[in-house]
Amino acid sequence: MNFLGELDEWDFVDKLAKSIYMHTSANGVRVMTPNFVKILGTKTGSVYNFSSEHVRISIYFSVFNSEELALLNAVSHIAETHYKNILKYQEMSNIALYDSLTGAYSRTVGLKLLESAVESVKRTGRDSFIVFIDIDNLKKINDEYGHLKGDEMLRSFAQACIKSMRKTDMLIRYGGDEFILFVDSGNPEILLERIKNLSAISFSYGIVPIESDQSLFEILKLADERMYKAKKKEKNICPAASNTLMLI
Repeated sequence: MNFLGELDEWDFVDKLAKSIYMHTSANGVRVMTPNFVKILGTKTGSVYNFSSEHVRISIYFSVFNSEELALLNAVSHIAETHYKNILKYQEMSNIALYDSLTGAYSRTVGLKLLESAVESVKRTGRDSFIVFIDIDNLKKINDEYGHLKGDEMLRSFAQACIKSMRKTDMLIRYGGDEFILFVDSGNPEILLERIKNLSAISFSYGIVPIESDQSLFEILKLADERMYKAKKKEKNICPAASNTLMLI
């Protein structure tokens, strides 16, 4: 049976069901995990259930023999063990994909995904933007209230972004108090307003449209420069406000 090489849950369920159906005299097979179900054949004959913690197998037989019973008992135990390996693999993949504190994409993975997104925008010619974001006063909050408060602030801001974004948008934790937001629409200010309405945390940002004659590095550099200009301008206009700590 060839389901043991699969680390994708759906492929595992699909191949497990097909393997049982092909290698036994079953009239029908039903394999179910917490997220997927696969049904093959017909529900005719007597049903036999082989259930473990995560994997449930139901098999319909007209004629059933002890050799197939022994085989299916073994398959059920092996399938459960392999499913736990899939869960471990998914957990490790999530650790690599996402920043554990904020839930945003990690820098390494996020920049690769962003590069692909930028190339897609260039090919299609649709309006999309990159926003470079810096949380205001995070160092002061860490110094005066401790890093746990600073972490809470970062987590809250990132979740406000994620809840406000569309599925085709993307949030990357670039490092420390800096985030990159890929906005897959023609008006990034609408998304930024939603974030501001959802979160009381102050942040500065620079917006750059994605254009065909610019590399990702150039876009990020320009967005970073615009963000720092905005931060400097805000401090010059309201020097007292720059010392205000936005707490949650």
